[in-house]
Amino acid sequence: MKRPEFDKIKNYNEFKKYRWTRNELIDICKEHGLKFIGTEKELNRVIESYFNGVRIPPRRDWYTNKVLCSFVNENGLLMFITLGILFVSVLLCTIGIINKVRGTDDLCYIPHLVFGITGLIVAIAGIQVDRTLDVIKSYFPRCGDKHFTREQIDEQANSEHTEYLCSTGIFLAPEMVIGSSAGVAAVAYEDISSLQIAQTWHTRRIGMRYSGRSEEYYTYKIIIRTNKGKAVALSITKGKPESDLNALYEYCLKYNPGVRFLEMRESILAYEKKPNQVTEGEGVRKSVDKAVQEQHLTRISVSEETKKRFIRYKLGSAFMLIPISLVVAAVAACILYLLVFRLHHGRGTLLLLTAQFFPIYAIYCFIKTLVAVKKDDIEFYSGKVDNKYSMGYAINGVDYRFGYIEKMKPETEPGSGDRVVMARLMNEFSLVSDDVK
Repeated sequence: MKRPEFDKIKNYNEFKKYRWTRNELIDICKEHGLKFIGTEKELNRVIESYFNGVRIPPRRDWYTNKVLCSFVNENGLLMFITLGILFVSVLLCTIGIINKVRGTDDLCYIPHLVFGITGLIVAIAGIQVDRTLDVIKSYFPRCGDKHFTREQIDEQANSEHTEYLCSTGIFLAPEMVIGSSAGVAAVAYEDISSLQIAQTWHTRRIGMRYSGRSEEYYTYKIIIRTNKGKAVALSITKGKPESDLNALYEYCLKYNPGVRFLEMRESILAYEKKPNQVTEGEGVRKSVDKAVQEQHLTRISVSEETKKRFIRYKLGSAFMLIPISLVVAAVAACILYLLVFRLHHGRGTLLLLTAQFFPIYAIYCFIKTLVAVKKDDIEFYSGKVDNKYSMGYAINGVDYRFGYIEKMKPETEPGSGDRVVMARLMNEFSLVSDDVK
């Protein structure tokens, strides 16, 4: 039996004759402004009510436009829970600090601070992952120099003359440009001074929970600056939104010929910008392994002296983190003492408390390096230099740039086409002098 389109079905009994997947039910509810989050059984109840003349709206019925409505309902699922935890945690921390300053009891402040700080960490992580701030911004839309209400933005998004850029969630409406993927934002065309992409570096775990493997990735925000210097994040995506930004720029020029198109603002943590001489991470290791398979890199043996110098450098660097971290922790503890017990000021206490864990991390890194050396988790590779940059060397077949360990740098700096030696300890890579067997 051929299934008709949903809008041509007259009643719920007819609707039940056909098989609908959960995703299809969600799409139907989204398109008709109904609640679309729930089990298949719950969604069927919503659609049954719709046929009976009763509309069950989404949890946040702020917009009739299905894209804007979907964004504010698909995010912030635990918003009130995380905000509640944040409020209680701040209250517990405040009580704990007050009790400590007053000295009412030698130990009564400890449970408050322990539970308060733990709750703060949980709440902040939950707010970030759940995009709570973006949902709040959607209720109070961010605007440029000219302010718009939710109703005005909704009307413009629903206009038949509005063009929607799907990959970035941007609406090119008749009177304004509207963004939906970084919280709802709207800017009038005449207010726009410049457009720019801002790149942000991230890392995430891959594989099982305790696999220890991670990979790097980037997100890209389209930033609009207004004539009065106000910056508004219009969208956020995991892929470069260059095509959509070009379309947005061309559209803006129709209304405002003075709009400038700025170069991308790259993350300071992007691999081509990192000043570190050692590049590390699972993503780098995968790139190196791929280069070995494609024979851009070759595994080699080096002299015992070179290997010993490399190991001594790694152990020394890991060991030096311990006294440095102890000094940092001690300074942070002194500042914390002055702030809380002398100046009775609690600002920055969470960051200062975090610094007390630096020595533990430094000791962990040193032990981890010792274990890797004992297991001989060390390899050397030979490859050709593609190009020399201010922040390191590009090696043929590898998507990252590497710097020399200063104490093992050759007297003659290699140029394009010269062979160099790359060393690996665990997932850390660096260039060493080319003393090859």
